[in-house]
Amino acid sequence: MTSPMPVTSPAMCRSSIDRGTERHARRVSVTTRDGVGTVKRGGRRPKALSDDAEKENADDVADAETVRRAAAPSFPSASTSASASNIAPVSPRRVFIGATGATALALGANFLGATSSLLSRDEATRNFARSNRLDVLYPVNGYTRCYSSSKGYEFIVPVNYLLDQTMASRNATRGAESLDPLSARELELRSRNVSEPDSAYGPMGSSGEENVSVITSAVPRGFDLVVFGGAGEQAEWLLNNVLAKPGSGKTGKLIGASQRVIRGVTYYTFEYTIQSDQGWFRHNVAVFATRGSTLYTFVAQIPESRWLSMRDSFFAMAESFRVFVPSG
Repeated sequence: MTSPMPVTSPAMCRSSIDRGTERHARRVSVTTRDGVGTVKRGGRRPKALSDDAEKENADDVADAETVRRAAAPSFPSASTSASASNIAPVSPRRVFIGATGATALALGANFLGATSSLLSRDEATRNFARSNRLDVLYPVNGYTRCYSSSKGYEFIVPVNYLLDQTMASRNATRGAESLDPLSARELELRSRNVSEPDSAYGPMGSSGEENVSVITSAVPRGFDLVVFGGAGEQAEWLLNNVLAKPGSGKTGKLIGASQRVIRGVTYYTFEYTIQSDQGWFRHNVAVFATRGSTLYTFVAQIPESRWLSMRDSFFAMAESFRVFVPSG
């Protein structure tokens, strides 16, 4: 006869499950500390967990740690704070060197006209810049310097005046040809050629009526313009016999003539106008000087209609004209 099976009520089942869960919790509990799973043991040593159980517990620990880090606010770690505190303070010497280098670079490149403004701020600074020929590189008070060491002359021109590239190219070609010996016939033909400007400048886009040029001509050593008399006499002779001689269709008028001596060289300055029967009317300022066996002729010309607006600039160019011993 079969014994009847014991009847288990739902309350008894729940009580058994709770007691089993409590015993298991006392035996093995998994917590996290710095992302590492640890096993706490209860009163007695539990049996070794299977590999699957250990892997499952490790996955649970990793998931829990990921959730904790995502929810927790981020603060700098102690190592980060220590690294920040170890950063060296800004060196005043490096700041000074960097600022000085940047300033020197800006001045050297004339950035935004900084160098030109600095060199043009007062008369003393302008004189210093021009006496040291800094205006060859940087405009000073609206002028740049034409400096020819090979021919031995210099003068200033307005900053908007450009070098005549055709003349410069021709002079370069002539200089290259001079390296080859010339025959007697070539020397004779060259001596008959009319003297051309050694350099010429003018405003960009002009018709050529407004320009400044320098002509160098060979003369006997020791020649002096004083043989033609004073400045006024020389100017009258030049107008009547060269620039506006009778029958040329041109009329010349002398406005002023002067002379000055600088470092043993006498400079003769003439101001005159020339009007042509063809309709053009020009105002001129010319400077003549001799040194060694070279006659230097500086001529600046402009249409009479523009003379008043450029008068000061023309006299500034004429007064800046100097000759010296060539170095090339």
